Amino acid sequence: MFRYFFLSFFLFFTFSINAQKVDLLYFTDAHQIFPVDDVDGGRGGVARLKTLADEARMANANTLVIHGGDLCGGVLFGGMYKGEPMIEAFNDIPVDICNFGQHEFDFGTKHTIQLLSKSKSEWFSSNLKNRDGDVFGNLPAFLVKKIGDLKIGFIGLTDAMNTSIKDNFVVQEDLFAAVSEVLPKMEQVDFLVFITQTSLEINRKLLEQFPDIDLILTEEQFEHESNVFYKGSIPVVATAGNMSSVAKVSLEKNKKPLVEIIPLNNEIASEKYMLDMELYYQKDMELQLAEKIGRLAVPLSFKDGITGESLAGNLISDAYREWHDSNVGIINGGGIRANVPKGDFTLKSVRSLLPFGNKICQILIKGQQLKQLLKEHATDKSGQLFHVSGIKYKYTLADDKIVVERNGKKLEDDELLTVSLNNYSLRKLNGEFELLIDESHPKAIEDFEVLKEYCKKLKTVKPILEGRILISAK
Repeated sequence: MFRYFFLSFFLFFTFSINAQKVDLLYFTDAHQIFPVDDVDGGRGGVARLKTLADEARMANANTLVIHGGDLCGGVLFGGMYKGEPMIEAFNDIPVDICNFGQHEFDFGTKHTIQLLSKSKSEWFSSNLKNRDGDVFGNLPAFLVKKIGDLKIGFIGLTDAMNTSIKDNFVVQEDLFAAVSEVLPKMEQVDFLVFITQTSLEINRKLLEQFPDIDLILTEEQFEHESNVFYKGSIPVVATAGNMSSVAKVSLEKNKKPLVEIIPLNNEIASEKYMLDMELYYQKDMELQLAEKIGRLAVPLSFKDGITGESLAGNLISDAYREWHDSNVGIINGGGIRANVPKGDFTLKSVRSLLPFGNKICQILIKGQQLKQLLKEHATDKSGQLFHVSGIKYKYTLADDKIVVERNGKKLEDDELLTVSLNNYSLRKLNGEFELLIDESHPKAIEDFEVLKEYCKKLKTVKPILEGRILISAK
C-alpha cells in the first residue's frame, strides 16, 4: 500500500514540476534536409532533429520546437527544391512555431504563400507587411502561448529583406517601429521572447530600447559555432548555421532562462523515417547533378568576392555578358554562394555557385548611370559589390570618385551600354535604363544554365584576376 502511495505521489510531483517548466527547442538556418558533410560525421539533418524533439517531448510534454528562419534558398539544396522538403520534414517533426528569414522569399512571395499553405507550423511576423499594411499573409503579429502555469509571448522580426528578391507584395517595416506597435497589444506574460533574423548589434539595441525582453533567439552568427551572448542577465542565443546545433531553453516562473546548446552531430541517432527522407534527396541530387561540364584549373572561393575581385566573379560575369552578347556583364558578390575545388567541373559545381535560379536579363543604360550603380556598392561588405566583365573600375575612398574603363578608355557619361545582369539585381536598380530582355523573355534562362553553357565551350575553365575592381583609400 505504501509503495502505491509513493508511486502516485512521485508521478503527481513530477507532473507538478513539469507543469511549472516549459522547454523551448530552438534552431535556425535550415537550408538543407540532410547533414552538411564538412566535418566528421556531418552536422545537422532533420533525422537527428526529429530524435532530439521526440526525446525532449517525452521528458517534458511542455516543449515547443521553434525555427528561427531560413528554410528556403541560400544553398544548392534550397535552390533546387525551394524549401518544399523542409516543410514536409517540419510537419513530421513537428515544428510548432516558425519565424521568417529573408530566404523564404528568394523565389517570390507567391512561392512563400504556397509553402505556408502546406505547412502545419504556426507562422507569424511582427514586422513583415502586405502592401495594405496588414501582417504578411494575414498571419498573427505576435503569439501568446499558455502552457501549464506559464504564459509566454513571442515577437518575430525579419531583417535584410533587401538581400532577397525585391517583391512589392511584402514590405519590411522598421524593426523598432514594429515592436513599439505590437507590444501594447500583447497581454501581460511571464516571459517575453523575441525570435529575430538580424545582427547581434541590432539585437543589443532591441534590448536597450525594450527592457521587458527576457530572451532573444536569433540567427546564426557563425556557421560552425553556437553562441550565447548576455546583456546583463538576458541571453541572446545564436545556434550554429545549417541547423547544426539546437538550443534547449528552460523557462520556469520567477527564474532566469536556462540555456543548453546541443550539437546536432553523429552522437544523436537518426530517426528512421526521416533518415529515409534524407537518403532519398541525397540520391536524387546526385543523379541530377552528376553531369560533367569541363575541367576547373583553379579553385573558386565565394568569400573572395564579398570585398574585391574574384575568380568566380570574373568567370560568372563573363558568362552573363556572352549570353546576351552585351557590352558588360555584372553580378553582385553575394549571389555567388559556394567554394569549388579544382578538378572535375560538374553541374553540381555550377548550381552550387549559383543556387538561386535567377534569370539573366539585359538592359540598355548610359555610362553615367552605370558608374553611379558601381559607386553605390563599391564599399559594401555584405555581398552587394558588383563584379564586372567588359569593363574595369577604380573607386577611391578619399574623394569618393569612380573611374570606369572600357577597351582601355575612360567610359563617357553619355555612352550607351548593354548590360547582362540577373533579375535579382535588376529589381534593385534605381535610375534611368531601358529594359531589353526581362525575366519572362525566352532567352532569359536561369543563371546556372548560362554558366553551364559558357563553361562547356571553354572545356578547361581557368579564370584569372585582371584588375577589374580596385578599391583604394587614396
